[in-house]
Amino acid sequence: MKHSIKIVLIAICFSITANAQNIKEGIQNTKQIKEGKKNLERDTKELQAFTAKLSLFNTAFNSKDSEKVNKLKTSIVTDMLREVKQSGEKAKKARLEVAQSSSEIRSDRREIRDNKEDSKRGRFDSRDDKRDNARDQANKRDDQRDRRDDIGDLKQQIARAERQASILKALKGYHFTFDNQDVAIVNKNLILGFTDTMKQDIEATKRELVEDSRERREDSRERRDDRNERNEKDVKKRRRY
Repeated sequence: MKHSIKIVLIAICFSITANAQNIKEGIQNTKQIKEGKKNLERDTKELQAFTAKLSLFNTAFNSKDSEKVNKLKTSIVTDMLREVKQSGEKAKKARLEVAQSSSEIRSDRREIRDNKEDSKRGRFDSRDDKRDNARDQANKRDDQRDRRDDIGDLKQQIARAERQASILKALKGYHFTFDNQDVAIVNKNLILGFTDTMKQDIEATKRELVEDSRERREDSRERRDDRNERNEKDVKKRRRY
């Protein structure tokens, strides 16, 4: 009798922990999607403003108006400083998402391990236990794929941030003159390269929003699976002990 009560208490504690984890994951996904949409809107506006400024820069460059070119370059460098700072913040959040994905996989493994221990007792419906295990294995595979995506996103974000920082460093101390046209063109192309990183960042945000939306659907399904598992007949039988 005491052994049965102990089993029920362990099952209840695990159910509460799993439910809390699922709720936490749902909140995280919603927050990430909200932040992603906000960043996408902001970055799109910033790219448009940067591109407009670059157009003026190119006109002045083609006219060899060094005074106007350097005035615009100073303004562009200010924009670059802002972008580099934002990229650093995005890299921090990308690292956090990898940590969250790793936590979800650990939670999946605990759930699979506990379900295996539960099925070994064999006093109730083994078919339900097999279905539960199949669902848990599928959830783990989904979370493992999500973690791979998050790691890929992190690596790309770090690469973009480093590229932006490198361009900023090169341009910050450079003064455009037309005595050496080749050097001037090289540095002008650095600004074009920075623009490309801003475009890549926007595309990455769009991909991440798709990934986050998919993760939210998967987590919703996991919560539904856990509710169904808690309501299975064999679980209700255990609760009567």
